Amino acid sequence: MNIKSLVFAACLMTASLAHAQSLQTIKLPPPGQLEAAQVDENAAAIRKLEIENKQLREENAALKQRLESFTSLGGSEVHAYCADKTTSRNTAGAETNCAAGGYECEPVSGLCKTSCTTSADTCSLGFTCGGSNQCVATSSQLETSEP
Repeated sequence: MNIKSLVFAACLMTASLAHAQSLQTIKLPPPGQLEAAQVDENAAAIRKLEIENKQLREENAALKQRLESFTSLGGSEVHAYCADKTTSRNTAGAETNCAAGGYECEPVSGLCKTSCTTSADTCSLGFTCGGSNQCVATSSQLETSEP
C-alpha cells in the first residue's frame, strides 16, 4: 500500500468518527407507557364522539316531533290536494269524496267545491248547477238512486 492510500484511509476513519459523535441518540419511552398514552387518547376521543352522538340523537328526536306536529291532522303543514277530479285528500291522509255532494275537487285549493256557476266546470257527473248556485242531482240521477 502506498502512503496516499494510508492517508486517505486515516482521513476517512477520522471523518466517520466525527460524524458518529454528532448523531443524537433517540430515547424511546419504556414499553407500555406509549401504549397507555395512546389508549387514554383513544378513550377520550371515543367519549367525545359518544357525547356528540347523544346530542345529535336528541336533536333528531326533537325535529321529528316538530315535523309530526306540522304534518299530523290539524297541523300547520297539512295541505289539501285533488287526488283525482272528485276526491280531495290532504297530506295527513284524510280524504273526501266530493262527488257525493255533487261537486268536483277545486284544483287550486285542493278542497271540494261548494257552489257552482256552470254544470260543466263545477258539478260532478250526474249533477247540474241549480238556481241557487248549488249542484243538484239530474232527473236521471234521482231515478237511479231511488229503490
